[in-house]
Amino acid sequence: MSCIGAIVRIPLGVLLGYIVMIAAVFAAFSAVMVLAGTDFCFEGDSWVASEKFCVIGLAVFAVAAFLGGFTAIRIGGSASVLFLCIVFGAIGSLTARGMLGQAKDVRLKDRPEARPADLGPLQAAGWSETPSWCEWGNLAAGLVGIAVGAAVGRGAPRDSNRAKAKD
Repeated sequence: MSCIGAIVRIPLGVLLGYIVMIAAVFAAFSAVMVLAGTDFCFEGDSWVASEKFCVIGLAVFAVAAFLGGFTAIRIGGSASVLFLCIVFGAIGSLTARGMLGQAKDVRLKDRPEARPADLGPLQAAGWSETPSWCEWGNLAAGLVGIAVGAAVGRGAPRDSNRAKAKD
């Protein structure tokens, strides 16, 4: 990879890897919430995510991060994976430590005390709260998933390698 190519491919790998992760997490969580229903996703009539939902979330984060790590290494090489881990780790740590609290306060200001029974799962998701252990677990599962996805992506044959093998 040339110097100019690396300057473009490394940030592109990070960006696309992160977008793949976000899209996979959003799609998977939306599917789980719609298919399983609100009662499965929350503890009683509270806004706190249930333990079962959090455990499924760990698997969702691991798979999504696998896809993100695979994407990052295929586009930008191992430097993209390193920066993807840094970006994901920083955002995940800030979220898990509650340092993005002002945004959370604004999001929750109009939320009723108890979760209404007629509220759908996707609407409830906007006002939900995640237990701290789940946020730290998602961070760990994500970092491991990125590393495993990158390891698999590194070993996968590239198009240029296939062309050389045919010669």
